[in-house]
Amino acid sequence: MKELIQQNKFDELKFALQNSNSQLKIHQVLARALNGNHFEETDYGFEANMYQEEFLEGFDLYKVLNKSEIPQNQLQEYKIALTFLVFKMGGFIKLLADKTMQQGLYLSQVENVYKVDPSLRKELQAFIDLLKETNDVQAIANASAAKAQISLSVADLLEKYEIGQDMLQFARGYEDAGLKDEATRIYINILSDFECESAKTSSNLFPEITHVDTRSNEEIEIFEKAKSRFETITGANLPTIKRVRPDDDANAEKLVEAVDKHEISLEVEENYPISFWDRVKRFFS
Repeated sequence: MKELIQQNKFDELKFALQNSNSQLKIHQVLARALNGNHFEETDYGFEANMYQEEFLEGFDLYKVLNKSEIPQNQLQEYKIALTFLVFKMGGFIKLLADKTMQQGLYLSQVENVYKVDPSLRKELQAFIDLLKETNDVQAIANASAAKAQISLSVADLLEKYEIGQDMLQFARGYEDAGLKDEATRIYINILSDFECESAKTSSNLFPEITHVDTRSNEEIEIFEKAKSRFETITGANLPTIKRVRPDDDANAEKLVEAVDKHEISLEVEENYPISFWDRVKRFFS
């Protein structure tokens, strides 16, 4: 099929799709789009247990279609269907992750029941990047939200900053789509979780205190970007907090050890610490 698309042989492609034995609904969607049909979301027929396979195949075709001479109205119809599929997929994977978390397990621990394809997040990002080329703000917002949901669902397999990057993209997608209040809440949650631990536990009654900053460079960058966007949206200026990196101050390194011990004791005492990820999951609910 990809060869036919690359050769712009769309009549032959329609014939191949109509006579295919494929069980994937995305092939049927493409065939109908090539016929110039417009259909509603309820007409797509995607099945939850096949969302990942449908998307990976659908996006593989979209990458080729995007470089072809397909009429724009047909490409748009196909893109709308693919974006809808992505959004449904994100919600479904999040639902499964929430269900397994209720049982005290991560989704990655029940791969015999359902497994998230390791390439899924990368392919989703590639789709979002293509959407950004045409500045389709609504599609970008939906796809970014889906990727954030999926990243939260496999959080145990990712670095914290990777999830933070997806949350920033999610917030900016909503911001650009005009959902400023929702974007502001996401930025607030990012700021809360990506602040250094010492500042988090401070009452801020003594602003002259210097806080030990043990965050990675990637986490600091995420915090600063969220801070910048939050201040831009709200017009508010967040207070300046004095921080020092352990690498820059020998005394700070000693404080780090004390802070680590304090955090360990807090984790033991707290039965269910409320984290950023918990707040975001509630936000999606």
